Amino acid sequence: MTNNISDYFNIGSVFITGHVNPDGDALGAALALKLYLDSNDLSADINFDITTKLPSNLNHLPYDLISNSNKDKYETAFVFDCGNSSRLGKFENLVLEAKNIIVIDHHVDPSFGDVQIIDSDAASTTQVLFRQFKEENIEISKDMANCLLTGLITDTGRFQYSNTTSEVFNIASELLDAGANLSQISENIYGSIEFNALTLQSKIIERIVLKEEINFAHSIVYQNDYTDYQVEPEETDFLIDVVRLVKESNVALLLKEQKDGTFKGSLRSRGDINVQQIASIFDGGGHVAASGFSSNDSPENIIEKIEYEIRKFI
Repeated sequence: MTNNISDYFNIGSVFITGHVNPDGDALGAALALKLYLDSNDLSADINFDITTKLPSNLNHLPYDLISNSNKDKYETAFVFDCGNSSRLGKFENLVLEAKNIIVIDHHVDPSFGDVQIIDSDAASTTQVLFRQFKEENIEISKDMANCLLTGLITDTGRFQYSNTTSEVFNIASELLDAGANLSQISENIYGSIEFNALTLQSKIIERIVLKEEINFAHSIVYQNDYTDYQVEPEETDFLIDVVRLVKESNVALLLKEQKDGTFKGSLRSRGDINVQQIASIFDGGGHVAASGFSSNDSPENIIEKIEYEIRKFI
């Protein structure tokens, strides 16, 4: 099979998706491709398994392009930022039944896909897609540039994470030349927070626990917090960066209770500690400096296990 994505644009129906509750990188990559296809009168449906709501701090992206309905079957499925088909949620079977499955990602060893365009050293999936666009001489419009830059910004933590390379800055520069609006994107993602979410932040700060002997900071969000503070769960993704601010910590953890009583964990690191390795004990994943996982364990057991793993690095 060919690795040129453009070879699959006009050979039948196209479906575009990514992981459950997509972040800026998955949304940015998927919507960039959708915009290109639309501009060339090539039909494609784009949808995700969204269990809450799309985050308001990414609403500069063209959310209106996301489909309200899908076909029963597709010739080709493009999957972004998703290394395991189980992470596609309700669209897993729809994707797996497609004749051609193209996975574009920056995670290690995806477990599915007829064509895999992967670079685990890339900072974001949008970086991988940008390279593919350039290789195939696909022109990047202003709106596509905004989508691609969004993924680059969010997955590098505003160009602060260790995955920020000279290539990342070169790509960002090209996207700005293509018309991307850096100030608008940055202001929407990082420069403004809903008042109620900001109020909840003070509670999360109050709950931070610092284990100085292993440089580990952690905090937690409970289900009742969303009700008490009238905040939607998708508006609290920024809170891990609050916990990460603790200067004495090399590893930061934010646990978020889910409706079913399970917990989602977000891990961040600075220094030499690989949080992807830590997340893997819960069958999670991500990157060396930023990873996530889900667990049925109690918060106490989760924290105990993470502390044990951190001590292995010391």
